[in-house]
Amino acid sequence: MRNQKRILIIDDDFDNRRLTKDILQFAGFETYDFASPQLALDAFKQNPMFYDLVIIDTWLDELDGRKVYSDIKKSNPNSKVLIFTGMEIESNKFKDICPSFNERQVIKKPVTMNTLINMITNSTL
Repeated sequence: MRNQKRILIIDDDFDNRRLTKDILQFAGFETYDFASPQLALDAFKQNPMFYDLVIIDTWLDELDGRKVYSDIKKSNPNSKVLIFTGMEIESNKFKDICPSFNERQVIKKPVTMNTLINMITNSTL
């Protein structure tokens, strides 16, 4: 049995993606990061059971983060997904597109390193 949890990070902001990746690798997670949500979805769909958790920035240039969330859940309804955002999320609108969405899935930016690691750890149990 493997010890490292596999985390897919989808964020088109280089600095945010790199910092998230570095923090999670420091904490012992195996990370896979994509700037392009479409490339991330393609990789996810090739093996939807591979990732233990997906982290999606909601404000992506190429695709709406809600659409990415929805597509991931269609590929694997049991996928664990966290939403990474610095903005307020209108839960009802998010649920219209992603019925399985729960507000506990939101990581609010800025976030401390310890809070991020704890949220990821708890989400991958």
